[in-house]
Amino acid sequence: MVIGRVLTTAAVSVSLALGGGAAAFAGTGGTTSTTLSNGTLYFEAQNGSVVSGNSSVFYGATKYKKTGGSKVTATLKMSTEQAAFSSPQKSASAGQTISHSFGAKSIARYAPDCDAVGLMVASTGQYYTPHVSFC
Repeated sequence: MVIGRVLTTAAVSVSLALGGGAAAFAGTGGTTSTTLSNGTLYFEAQNGSVVSGNSSVFYGATKYKKTGGSKVTATLKMSTEQAAFSSPQKSASAGQTISHSFGAKSIARYAPDCDAVGLMVASTGQYYTPHVSFC
């Protein structure tokens, strides 16, 4: 079971790393992004039916690609109707990317509305992505 989780979390991470600014869509999930003055914040959420064959869970990941400005220290987050999940604090300089995958989360427990959003909390403020609907 642990190996399956690691593999599915890795699949979400790889998918997020390759994802662009595609719009979120109803159904099985997708990727959204917000362009900031010194980079782009991405969020991806996928229904477990796509990632692991388990439609009672979803997977989420947040990524920040820094393109300019001074070094930033931030916490990447995922927020749902019932909970907020956070990464450890991470730092990035221009040209670097930070990301965090949040693993499998129960839809019934954390996101009964099938909706999640990514965010980044930095010393300069809080930044949000558009919502992703994943069921």
